[in-house]
Amino acid sequence: MAGRKKKKNKKYKDISLNIMPFIDVFSLLNTFLLMSAVFLSVGILEVQIPFLTSAPPTKQPDAKSCDVKVDMEKAQIEATASNCGVQSPRKFTVDKSGVAELHQHLVAVRKGNPEIDKLQFFTEDDVLWKDIAYVLDAIKLRKPTDPVFASKSASDVEKAVAAEFLFPKVVMASVML
Repeated sequence: MAGRKKKKNKKYKDISLNIMPFIDVFSLLNTFLLMSAVFLSVGILEVQIPFLTSAPPTKQPDAKSCDVKVDMEKAQIEATASNCGVQSPRKFTVDKSGVAELHQHLVAVRKGNPEIDKLQFFTEDDVLWKDIAYVLDAIKLRKPTDPVFASKSASDVEKAVAAEFLFPKVVMASVML
């Protein structure tokens, strides 16, 4: 038995495989994959193609667009209502009676054109703020004796706004040269 070599019993150690670097690499790859992916959405577009005809185009009635502008200077106020059916432009003084006349003029404009609710307001840079606030109150707020300009199909909120304001939308406009 001397000729036989004795096999050594090798004890195999538990081999541990460190997979943490693989997990890190794959998590980064997933991030870049999601970031570079193209997400598609399917949509339907309806396109109207014009019809070709030799007939003359039908005439549509001209829409009446009423533009109301108030230009305030230090000593006077000018109210312009284009396409509204009232005398325009009109000038008023910056005092209690002039502002009251301006309010009555704007009520007359609204009576003739109840669908308009926007007014453009221009001021010069030398006008005092207390005068601007006084005129804005006359433009915007409705007096108890003024009619309410709300359509029959208006919502409750629109009716409440119409009961409170003469012109609910006042645009403070300015011109810079």
